[in-house]
Amino acid sequence: MENLQFNLGSQSTNQHVCQSQREGDWIIFTCSKCPDYERRVNWRTGQMSVRHGLLDVAHIGTHLPSEIAYALRHIN
Repeated sequence: MENLQFNLGSQSTNQHVCQSQREGDWIIFTCSKCPDYERRVNWRTGQMSVRHGLLDVAHIGTHLPSEIAYALRHIN
């Protein structure tokens, strides 16, 4: 799986950086500033759904698979 990024609402000056986690084929992005916000992306099919997104906020985020993140933290 490749590094997954999104940046929607780039016209907005109000940006919130999302955290991500993986559950099976789904990457789930959540926002610490918007507790009801959730973006789900199926990395195999490309299917996406958004729950409670604010139109005046640009939610941005990236997902780095845990195996790659671990390897990057433990480079000799």
